[in-house]
Amino acid sequence: MQTTEILRTEVKFRFIDYLKAAQIPYYEPSLTVCPHCGQHAQVVGDFLWNCPNCGSKGDVVDYAMESHGFRKTADALKHVCRVLGVKICSLDTIAADELMDMQFPDNPELIEGLLGKGLYLLAGASKIGKSWLVLWLAHCVSLGLPVWELKTRQCGVLYLSLEDTDQRLQRRLVEVTGGETGDLTIATDAELLGSGLEEQLTNFLSDHPETKFVIIDTLQKIRQLKADSYSYAGDYATLTVLKQIADRFDLTILLVHHTRKQEADDAVDKISGTTGLIGCADGSLILEKENRLGTQGSLTVTSREHPDKKLLLDFDREKKIWKFLSYADSQEEEPEDPILAAVGILLQDKPSWKGTATELLEALLKINSSLLAKPNSLVRKLNAKTRELSERYGIRYLGRREENVKYLILERMSDKSDTSDAGRGDSDTDHVGHIEQS
Repeated sequence: MQTTEILRTEVKFRFIDYLKAAQIPYYEPSLTVCPHCGQHAQVVGDFLWNCPNCGSKGDVVDYAMESHGFRKTADALKHVCRVLGVKICSLDTIAADELMDMQFPDNPELIEGLLGKGLYLLAGASKIGKSWLVLWLAHCVSLGLPVWELKTRQCGVLYLSLEDTDQRLQRRLVEVTGGETGDLTIATDAELLGSGLEEQLTNFLSDHPETKFVIIDTLQKIRQLKADSYSYAGDYATLTVLKQIADRFDLTILLVHHTRKQEADDAVDKISGTTGLIGCADGSLILEKENRLGTQGSLTVTSREHPDKKLLLDFDREKKIWKFLSYADSQEEEPEDPILAAVGILLQDKPSWKGTATELLEALLKINSSLLAKPNSLVRKLNAKTRELSERYGIRYLGRREENVKYLILERMSDKSDTSDAGRGDSDTDHVGHIEQS
């Protein structure tokens, strides 16, 4: 079985040969630039580097970790191995019991019920108003303004408007924003995927950690023109690169694309290209108009996190904004989970509750004696339903270990949108399960 030490050793012997043979630099900026201070760093022994300016040092795996935003050394090592062609012969596995005992921090969605974290496609016919829509979304998110009465997570936004000029974008910004912009950064030129775009994005995101929304308009402007680019494998591979960046930096990438001319019963089937695009993306938004000369349109939304929905919209030609009219079908609220409903009742008249899993189960059974749960399964249910508990009931859940006793803590939030600290306890205490920090 391979170990981290074995892989790092093999990387050590291959790295300098790779640098000598490569036609382009391995990283941009090159290995001789310190990821901490940006000054010239020295390469020692063909594998190690150090910076005489700030004293930082490490190897190529450490450099990948620092300059490309990897949160785990293992992820940086895998990335370097794949670039160098070093085979990774062992699987990273986790037992189902261990996975269910993990508690993850629950970050709010970028746009509630519309865009979560990951990679999303926005597809529509040419000149239908896709660019107006994404520019408005960028504006709203950068200021934390609601989108069609849906809450947004305010953050930095990077907008690659690759079919526009600076002058045209200036005019559009004035029309959409009225002259007021938030943390919005724009570029009208970028490299292709495989020819520098990955490095451009990762370097920008490393330097601007507050940026959690990236818009690329359009897919066609960043993909390589190769014979296999438009096969299933080519489509999937193209989007995989972007999805890995979205997952690595814990953000949302919205990729603008086109629909095909052929009609289809399923809106998703109208997206141009193979099903490799849909298979890789975390969700899709399909923008359509009933009549090209009219203003009425619809936005069909699919994702891994929510049931499909269709929004009826109207384009305001004066303000250049898509306005919400209604949902095509009534949006029925998902049925209540009896355990979460009991937790909601438990905290109706108190700001917080603290106790063991056994004590919590006893308290919930007094509210609903028909609950089918054990202390261990109760904890796992809460671990998996943290977001629903916060969004639907306004309750923050976290676990904490004190003097070798595992406590569950439930706190009523004054604002249901305040979920930034969900799943986190004191920094000097252990948590129930294994809580991954973002």
